[in-house]
Amino acid sequence: MKAFLVLLATVAIHLDFLHAEDVKHFLGDRKIIMDRPRACNSVVNLRLIYDDFHNTLRQKVAGGIPVNFQHFQKRLMYGLIYDCQLEKEAEKEVRKPGTVKNYPALRFSKLYGGDKGTLSKVVEEGLKELAQNDKKALFQMIYPKATRFACGRTVKRERGTKYGRVDVACIYDKKAELTAFRGEACNKDADCTYYASSKCQYHLCYVPLLKP
Repeated sequence: MKAFLVLLATVAIHLDFLHAEDVKHFLGDRKIIMDRPRACNSVVNLRLIYDDFHNTLRQKVAGGIPVNFQHFQKRLMYGLIYDCQLEKEAEKEVRKPGTVKNYPALRFSKLYGGDKGTLSKVVEEGLKELAQNDKKALFQMIYPKATRFACGRTVKRERGTKYGRVDVACIYDKKAELTAFRGEACNKDADCTYYASSKCQYHLCYVPLLKP
């Protein structure tokens, strides 16, 4: 795993200088893509945070934009569809870790409220810290062949303190392996050839929805 991550990362000596405007234009005004939406129970603003973090990360990898001070070669990437049916599995996993056996899961737990910040702010921080501090977690988040994910959360009062505690679990449809796509970020549907009938949106390839 370590050797593969080293292979993915490139030294920044010869990287083209990226202007902030170029990065903003490449990332664009991306919107969440959801599947089987009637099955979703999550709070909308948290769902948007889960999606924005994961897919912005994937856009950056696709475009060769630095992530956590690591520089990745440009590559074809699939975007993650937020699958509300998977959200049910994520909710099981966050309530009882280890329950979901068929999907890879990432978890974190943080205090929120008061000087810790709002629930939304703390969830966003938790995702960032997970990606920064756990290479395997980062690898799962950017694994290009994964196409669907969802997250679940629980909140409770932290005994003996003025804070609450949020636990988050995210699950993915495919476990990260030592493989990656070559090439560059997609610009048209014809670039998305790994899965049949894939479409290019926001420089990411997306598989067809099961139930729009």
